[in-house]
Amino acid sequence: MTFDELYQEGFTRVVRSLVLVGADQATAEDLAQDAFCVTYGRWDEVCHYQSPIAWTAKTALNKWHQHSRTQGRRQGLLAKVSALRGLGREHRDLKLVEKRLDVQRWLKQLPFRQREVIVLHYICDQSVSDIAVTLEISVGTVKSQLHDARQALAGLAADGDAENRTEGGPE
Repeated sequence: MTFDELYQEGFTRVVRSLVLVGADQATAEDLAQDAFCVTYGRWDEVCHYQSPIAWTAKTALNKWHQHSRTQGRRQGLLAKVSALRGLGREHRDLKLVEKRLDVQRWLKQLPFRQREVIVLHYICDQSVSDIAVTLEISVGTVKSQLHDARQALAGLAADGDAENRTEGGPE
C-alpha cells in the first residue's frame, strides 16, 4: 500500500472516528490531517506495520487527547442539538441528523477508553486483537471495554427511545 492509497482509503474513517469520540467536524479534519502528516513523515517505518491506518488512527486519537486537555470541554454539540430541535421535526434530514447527534451524545457519555474501542471496532473496522495492539492494552481488556460500552449504549438508546415517546418525538 502506498501513502496515497492509505490517505484516500483512510482519511474519512479517521475523521469519523474523531467525531465519534467527541471532536467537532472541523477539529476532526484538522487533527486527521495532522495525523496523516505524521504518518507521511514516518512512512518508511509505518508502511511496514501490519495496519498503517490503525497507527494513523491512534496518532489522531492522541492528538485529540492533547487538544482536549488544552481546550477543555466543548459545549458545541449541545448547542447544535438545541438549534436543530428548534427547526421542527417535519424534515427527514433533520431526523437523520438528530439520530447521529444522539449517537454522538451517547458516545460522549462513555468513559474515554470505551469510546475508543467502540470507534476503532465499528468505525475503523479493527479486530479485537488489532485494537489491543493499537491501544497497547490486553485483548481481554478490549473485550471487557467493548462489552461494557455495548451495555451502556444499549441502556442510553433505550432511555432515549422512552424519552422520545413521552415527548411525542420520533418512534
